[in-house]
Amino acid sequence: MAHRSEKNGNHDKRKFFDRHAGGWDSGEACRKEEIRALVKALGLKPGDTVVEPGCGTGVISRFILEEIGESGRLYGLDISQEMLEQARAKGFAANVSFHHADAAGMPLPDGCADAVICFRVFPHLDDRQGALGEFSRVLKSRGRLIIAHISGREKLNCYHAEIGGEVAEDMIPDEAEIRSLLESYGFEIVSLDDRNERYLLLARKKELP
Repeated sequence: MAHRSEKNGNHDKRKFFDRHAGGWDSGEACRKEEIRALVKALGLKPGDTVVEPGCGTGVISRFILEEIGESGRLYGLDISQEMLEQARAKGFAANVSFHHADAAGMPLPDGCADAVICFRVFPHLDDRQGALGEFSRVLKSRGRLIIAHISGREKLNCYHAEIGGEVAEDMIPDEAEIRSLLESYGFEIVSLDDRNERYLLLARKKELP
């Protein structure tokens, strides 16, 4: 099967998410307590700086803020301007900023973040190697990389295949593949919880020698 180029893939994804931005929140409304519980399981602390690539309309941003408080900082990034407009319209506090940027090219300084949270975005990354390099760059030593979904791997992969089109090939890798991929970019997996209604991978950036 031929694979799309990263450039064309990004363009297709941007159009897909722009198209769905208007109704995005309605699909999440009935699961807000489930999403809040997921965020509470991430181990965030008051004062943490969090980077959220693929932040979309800011679905989990308010729950992240509940954990990091006014002394924390949240940077949301997305390739979809339409999604970002929805997020900005929610009137978040001054310690939240949204940026039109790809995960593989984040306009953030080195070592600025305590955590990078990929909520419902990792399968959609066309340049995973570039994104992981950026995640490692912006994280502090021992900073956390979190990959989270409100569906398990098998269920989510089947769902994307059924949707087809721009997201038909957007899959969560199996455990062996994702472990190898993360380790090659200096991450160690702390835990992996994959059940029908949750996928939660917690990893840490290894300390530099």
